[in-house]
Amino acid sequence: MVKRIIKATLVVLAIIMVSLPAYASLVPMSWGFPSLVQNSSLTSFQTDLSNATDLQTSNIAFPTTSTGALDTTFPTISQVSQTGNLLSELDYTDQNEYSQFAYPWLSIGDSPVPSMGLS
Repeated sequence: MVKRIIKATLVVLAIIMVSLPAYASLVPMSWGFPSLVQNSSLTSFQTDLSNATDLQTSNIAFPTTSTGALDTTFPTISQVSQTGNLLSELDYTDQNEYSQFAYPWLSIGDSPVPSMGLS
């Protein structure tokens, strides 16, 4: 008799559990592959121009004397020195840099970290 009461109670509980409506609690889920991209470029163009001119003039004149029969005449010495320097320099630099980092990401529920727009 006790066994029948236990069996009947279990059957009634099973019927009650089956007859209850089922509820589902769905939470938002986001997933994706966030990608961090860095791209930079540097271009440099530089030109230098230098011009130098050096002009030197030197004149040496000794005095001349006239003593009658013996005339002594010294020459006049002239010297001109001219130097010119021209320097031109051109520098060109082009540099490109690219880096990328991507990783799989999954968020279920109210995660404090957003999915970076890939939801």
